[in-house]
Amino acid sequence: MNSMFHRVQLVLALSLLAASGLAAAQSCARVSTFDVAPRNDKLYRAVLIAVDEHTPGPAHSHSYRLTPGRHVLKVAEAIDSKQFIGAQNRERDGRRGDRYKLLEIEAEAGYTYFLAARFHLEHRNEIRTGAYWEPVIWKQREVPCG
Repeated sequence: MNSMFHRVQLVLALSLLAASGLAAAQSCARVSTFDVAPRNDKLYRAVLIAVDEHTPGPAHSHSYRLTPGRHVLKVAEAIDSKQFIGAQNRERDGRRGDRYKLLEIEAEAGYTYFLAARFHLEHRNEIRTGAYWEPVIWKQREVPCG
């Protein structure tokens, strides 16, 4: 009886540990900059510059961990230069601090949010104002954070 009681306790303890591990895996969200956005929708690569005014890490990653809740993403566009003529590309390259845009998201635990730059073809000549693009979350997918 004593041995059976200890086995039940062990099974319960292991179940609680597994459940707490699952809860920990679901206690974060991610934002992804992996460039798989559909070009037919005029979606291009975006670069995540900061999350809540902090540089995201690790460097050169395509997926960044977030705590659940509201976040402000600072984003730069990386639209294919073939979409512009030479003068437009030079103007894009010459932009400094005003080249970034902010996107506010509400991140849910257990989800990955896919970030992209939406190219507004009809505004391609409005480089100076930045009207030619906007940061967007084009897809979200339920993925354990683990």
